[in-house]
Amino acid sequence: MKRLRLPAMTAYDLPLVAVVLALVLIGLLMVYSASGIRALDTLDDPSYFLVQQSAWAVVGIAGMLVAARIGHRRLRVIALPLLLASIAGLVLVLIPGIGTCASGACRWLRISSFVGIQPSEAMKLALILYLAYWLAARRERIGAASTTVPFLVLFALVTGLVVAEPDLGTAIVIGLIAFVVWFAAGARLVAFAAIGALVVTATAALAIAQPYRLQRVLTFLDPWADPRNTGFHTIQSLYGLALGGPFGEGLGAGKEKFGFLPAPYTDSIFAVIGNELGLVGTAAVILLFLALAFRGTRIALRAPDAEGALLAIGITGWLAFQAWLNMAVVASLVPMTGITLPFISYGGSSLCVGLFAVGILLSVSRAGNVTRGAGPPRSPHKLAGLPRIARGRGDGRPRAAPPGGGRSAPRARRDHPLPLPRRAARPRG
Repeated sequence: MKRLRLPAMTAYDLPLVAVVLALVLIGLLMVYSASGIRALDTLDDPSYFLVQQSAWAVVGIAGMLVAARIGHRRLRVIALPLLLASIAGLVLVLIPGIGTCASGACRWLRISSFVGIQPSEAMKLALILYLAYWLAARRERIGAASTTVPFLVLFALVTGLVVAEPDLGTAIVIGLIAFVVWFAAGARLVAFAAIGALVVTATAALAIAQPYRLQRVLTFLDPWADPRNTGFHTIQSLYGLALGGPFGEGLGAGKEKFGFLPAPYTDSIFAVIGNELGLVGTAAVILLFLALAFRGTRIALRAPDAEGALLAIGITGWLAFQAWLNMAVVASLVPMTGITLPFISYGGSSLCVGLFAVGILLSVSRAGNVTRGAGPPRSPHKLAGLPRIARGRGDGRPRAAPPGGGRSAPRARRDHPLPLPRRAARPRG
């Protein structure tokens, strides 16, 4: 009688897929709830933003599935072209008549009346791809000037173009992405700390250089100093989180989205979640992002090569930090920035690029699981078609003792399975 053999488990990280799809579903529900009244008033169609977000979600999920099927090593060929195209897009948005501006910021390239692209969103993934392959090939000389200087030039170019839009919040996210990948590749601690301190100082200077940015910092320090003007939106975000209570006012029943919150279905959507779904809803979103960070870090540690590890840690750091920054702004833990909540806020570029990045994570996960699950090489007798020599006492004869004594030779110690080095090629510090 033949034994029933269960199918082998998939090599993809299914818990990660479930977490991301749950975030996308929550995002669709909350976008519809937060944008329905505005869409009805301005477009006479309460489902307008929901339909657009759903279409982008379908495109993004399709891209995620395609990226998951492509080996992450094959993406090397598109890393440089994608980086150059993203830089060109950042330049084009600054040209009058080409870039689309809103609220004093030029961040979009309008393809049609329905479709627009935000190059800074594509730049996040493009920078991760390029740095992962470029730094992985230079791990032996990561602390040399031939690596550090080009890295800093690229960092300054990309963040400078984003700051010029102006979009300091996205520039901070992109800068953190670059530093996370650089550190994971084995950057020397002294250089990392010195350059990091310089970047933090420059960011603080930019935060107070413009009057409106300085006002945001002052509002963050004391929003109640001007509750009806500059501090209004910060206070309303806190009200949105507080008024929901443990279980919220109900999906669609929140009142803070009716003119009180700035951009309720994009930047402030987490406050709408707190208002309508309460502490339970906000805690669920936070736990989902924590699960995403855990699965992404696990994929990075189990990656089969340095490129996959750097890709996974860069993507995980980007999504986790951006989610934290958006929620911290709503909770008034940091000054206000125009950062979306990944997979939940309205926006086609952000959603599609984020889902494609998750597809790359799944590809790295698949490669790592296949490598770890590969069995030992087959016996040369079996490979040659020869009968297998009986082992043990199955043939009635005692097992032959190994040469040199009664104990078997010690097994050779296997290499550390993690592709990330425990030490850099050069000593840190």
